[in-house]
Amino acid sequence: MKVRLSDEIFRHPTNKSDVSYLIKTIIRKRHSISIVSDVSADISWLDPSDIQVIEDSIAASLIGDMEEPDCKVINNAGNIHGDKTFSVNEAITYVATPLEIVLENGTNDSPLTLACIRSYLPSGSDAVSAYHKLRLVFATGGGCTNVKNYLEGKVAQYGERSKFLRHFVILDGDRRYEGHDITKYDSLIAYLRSINVKFHILEKRCMENYLPVDCFPAADKNREWLNAFNALTPRQRDFFNIGGGFRGDVPEGRKKEIDSSGGNIKSLLPQEQQDFYSDVTDTNFTTLSKGYDLPSFKKSFPKGFNDGKTNQTSLNALLQHQDNPDELKDLASTIQKLL
Repeated sequence: MKVRLSDEIFRHPTNKSDVSYLIKTIIRKRHSISIVSDVSADISWLDPSDIQVIEDSIAASLIGDMEEPDCKVINNAGNIHGDKTFSVNEAITYVATPLEIVLENGTNDSPLTLACIRSYLPSGSDAVSAYHKLRLVFATGGGCTNVKNYLEGKVAQYGERSKFLRHFVILDGDRRYEGHDITKYDSLIAYLRSINVKFHILEKRCMENYLPVDCFPAADKNREWLNAFNALTPRQRDFFNIGGGFRGDVPEGRKKEIDSSGGNIKSLLPQEQQDFYSDVTDTNFTTLSKGYDLPSFKKSFPKGFNDGKTNQTSLNALLQHQDNPDELKDLASTIQKLL
């Protein structure tokens, strides 16, 4: 995270020890400092190490390091509640706060995010170590409505000052077929933008659809299912319900209409979904009507991201046909910047 320090906190410091402590906290938490112009005030009262940090930051700005900062620090920001502008004391709290990634399920969905970080960022990057040092944490936001409720609770904890939020939200795509128009996130997206919280909506259906097939757990007992799954096109696999199969996509109000053989499942799906999977053979459709056979699927399946086979090459192979083939690389870069 890049923190821009205003000249005024050096020229007219309200508390010199707080300024010094802020600089040390920024460095300890491995954030970076941005200073647009030269500091004309006397900064000899700072520790020598702090002076060096300020001088290095000024030098960086002079050679063109003009990347937009994530937050700004001024002397008086008490009346600013939304924009990421803080007083020195407020900034001390903000920069020391871990980055919290909000997922539908913070435990079960986090392996994909961690796989992105491991696969697309250098081994020595800050994000790789941040999780183990508790500077990157995961939270369970639940479904669409619950994410908003969760963040509203966090805003309330900060006295309705949303600027203190250090959150990044990752949402399942939830699309069942290409062109599926998902509108349930519209109000949530508007809310996230209003409180300056960045977010990403997965292009594929959900986290499970990003796991390379070679990494699926318990593959031996699911060989017939995997053969049928591999016969789907890459785009069909993107939106397939791996855990529940086609049966899991039958609308709740129509599940009682499924016959004993399950032979009428296709006719109970939305027409657009039927059309999207129209070239799937009857045999494969029957096989894929049930989900992947794995006890405690939601908990067990994500462990495939940790088996050592998930890497940049295997993930890229799943993304090359997407609208954004760099989706996971971009996701990792965003997290790195926010840290």
